[in-house]
Amino acid sequence: MKSKKKTTNTMSYLQSLDYEDGIGTVTSLLKYWPMQYVTTLGLDGKPKIRPLEYKFEEDGVLYFDTVDFYTSYKEMQAYPYITLCIGDQETMSYLTVTGKVNFIYDEDIINKCFENSEVLTSQFGNNRSHVIAYYLTE
Repeated sequence: MKSKKKTTNTMSYLQSLDYEDGIGTVTSLLKYWPMQYVTTLGLDGKPKIRPLEYKFEEDGVLYFDTVDFYTSYKEMQAYPYITLCIGDQETMSYLTVTGKVNFIYDEDIINKCFENSEVLTSQFGNNRSHVIAYYLTE
């Protein structure tokens, strides 16, 4: 059983958000719950779900990344629509974001992905050649 204190803290956090600031609220939630899940359409035509880590927001655009040898990259190339989801069971709160993947091959953006992710840095260090950033539209 989860602690009542954690539920209270999460509820207080959710109540403190400015829901009129859409991108600010989404960004805050993605940071608060750093493990997101993304669904892609697999190359076999079946949905696939896997962990995802949001990287950063700039000028109202949310950035994520993938790696050019991951299956998910090939799936997003073939079927560029994804849905990501985060949630909290205790408060029954969740957020889903759906959009079209737009790959961006920009060294500055990729560097910011690394700056905002200990996981990415620990996995790839200074080898950034396989990392591809993307953002969502639609």
